[in-house]
Amino acid sequence: MEEIHAALGNPMDDPKILLVHVAGTNGKGSTSLKIAKSLELAGLKVGLFVSPHVASFRERMQVNGDLISEKEVEDYLPLIYDICEKGEIPATFFEVTTALAFQFFHERNVDAVVLETGLGGRLDATNVVQKPDLAVITSIGLEHTRILGDTIELIAREKAGIIKHGVPVLVGPHCPHDTIQACAVEKGASKYYVCSDVLEAGEIQRNQSEDGESLDYDIENAMIARAALKILEMSGKGGKFPIAEEILSRGVGHRPPCRFEEMSIPGPATGKPIKVILDVAHNPDAMAHLVKKLQATYPTMKEKTRIVVGFSADKDLKLCGSALLDYVSDASKLHLVEAAHPRAAKLEDMLEAEPALRSSNFDEENRSITAQVENALRLAEEKDEMLIVCGSVFLMAEAREAIGIDEPRDSQYIAEVAGANLRHGQEFFADQDPEKK
Repeated sequence: MEEIHAALGNPMDDPKILLVHVAGTNGKGSTSLKIAKSLELAGLKVGLFVSPHVASFRERMQVNGDLISEKEVEDYLPLIYDICEKGEIPATFFEVTTALAFQFFHERNVDAVVLETGLGGRLDATNVVQKPDLAVITSIGLEHTRILGDTIELIAREKAGIIKHGVPVLVGPHCPHDTIQACAVEKGASKYYVCSDVLEAGEIQRNQSEDGESLDYDIENAMIARAALKILEMSGKGGKFPIAEEILSRGVGHRPPCRFEEMSIPGPATGKPIKVILDVAHNPDAMAHLVKKLQATYPTMKEKTRIVVGFSADKDLKLCGSALLDYVSDASKLHLVEAAHPRAAKLEDMLEAEPALRSSNFDEENRSITAQVENALRLAEEKDEMLIVCGSVFLMAEAREAIGIDEPRDSQYIAEVAGANLRHGQEFFADQDPEKK
């Protein structure tokens, strides 16, 4: 990745660009969007790089909310492929995608860039940037343990790999601070911040249940984004600080698709409105937060909730399944699906991990997401229930289409670039045994 970045002219090392680098187990995509939107509303031209996408590959790279165009992909990709071919660089899909985003931001002449890491931090393709203006670590949980390590501390050290000498770092509340602070000292970070270091008491919203657990990731992500913007304001770079409170509140109020995304859709039989919530809770921590958010937001709906869910194979399927079983009144309220993606958990694996799921709804002959969403909508309408669709991002494009959401789709060229050749697919993203690389 360093060779590709150098061949492109190291565009992300341009000192004129205000650059924020964001890592974390949960919340990094939402926090990145909130920071980018706030900077945009303040008057900057802001590049945002996030992954994975929901419906279109082009969602991954955008400037002020404008997705990279098909033509821009077609114009810039050959340049990157040519660099790789001439330099005999065996670039991965994610490295090529990251380079495409860098070139796109350069061509659009952006003022600021917010980069979300793909996986981990230390070895991530985005970590080629030499000196961002701020590093942010949102949260640390057990995920991708075969790659990042099997303890919170090991994973924290990997994600802390984005910390750079002379650069401040902001760390969210759900992190092992002793471990990350030691990394910050080791790497020579200019300052180690937590949110309370820069926010007033009134800016830190209460976001805990009686047992001390967070109720809503979005509140936490907004708080981290707000703190990040305050730290950037201290740097004075960008020329648009301080950001007015009204703009700041609007900016950090943005929420990406499928993050407790609520909507009402007409039922298939009578047209009666059905409450639908989409959420990419995809690991045990996120699933626990989703359950707490449902309990807090809809305390009387526990017995009237139906859930469609599918997971990635590398997650703790037992813990994820158990969290949902503890919430619903019985397993028959769950619908299991298997996304058309190589990383998707198989029905058999879900059932083996949590045998109680055998009483849920699934179809071994027709494992499609559409079939179960349609079945769940029919039952939700019939029984006057709320419908939750959650789990891996890989199931969301098909689920959203099944409930009638019309979104941009990729051309055949873009689909081939994304390496899927499946309308609702995603690439096989970096999750492999390091010993087999």
